[in-house]
Amino acid sequence: MKRELLRKVQLVQLEIAKEIRRVCEENDIRYFLCCGTLIGAIRHKGFIPWDDDLDIGMLRPEYEKFCRIAPQALKAEYFFQNWYSEPNYALPFGKVMRRNTLYLESKKTADLRENGIYVDIFPFDYLPEEMGARMAHTNRMMQLFRTKLMKCGYRPWMDCEKIIWKKRIGYLFYQAKALSADSRRLTEQFDALAKAPGQTGVLTRQDGISNREFYQADWFAELVTAPFEGESFAIPKAYHEILTAQYGDYMQPPPEDQRENRHQIYRVELGD
Repeated sequence: MKRELLRKVQLVQLEIAKEIRRVCEENDIRYFLCCGTLIGAIRHKGFIPWDDDLDIGMLRPEYEKFCRIAPQALKAEYFFQNWYSEPNYALPFGKVMRRNTLYLESKKTADLRENGIYVDIFPFDYLPEEMGARMAHTNRMMQLFRTKLMKCGYRPWMDCEKIIWKKRIGYLFYQAKALSADSRRLTEQFDALAKAPGQTGVLTRQDGISNREFYQADWFAELVTAPFEGESFAIPKAYHEILTAQYGDYMQPPPEDQRENRHQIYRVELGD
């Protein structure tokens, strides 16, 4: 994606994030910037220049409250998408999208009511304290997630227009499982398992992929605000510990060949 177009996309994402912030503040929902967006807030006071998405996190109870409230509370030009509102959506986190835009990823099914420019909203869930139980728990969730992807027609083996054949072959097993699986049941099983550990001292970001991100729960106990693109958004006070656990030296940018089109966007329409 050319830098000029990317910047226009980022500004749409910023408007979406401001709308999410409004809904959260008016309904007493705790949210925080996370992942690359949190790095951007700390390192750039805004977007990482080459970043093509915006990430927000919430602890599971706050996330579920947002899921209940958002469809009615969002302004008309925005749309909340998750795997309960959208049968062919296979991701265990929500998105707030700008209507009348298009933001197509090569891996994602195009068979959705909305495929617009979005902001991701990730639930953070507790995990078992003991490492063996934790790994068994996350591996079970990964199996459910991969089966759900196949049931909904996603293509995780795509790299823009190129097929990664090792990954393609690996997903044949999950395609076979998906043939007899019930899509709604997969969703319910995943969410039930995500909430099963109860409150522990360990959290993970629920992206469904591998859940190898482990954080101390008390790192998210206190939120502060930070500047981001001339606005102010909530971030965890322990951002350094969180980002170090996730990325290591997060102040060091990645190599240039790893900075572009991370989500493999192949078509963009900004709308009116």
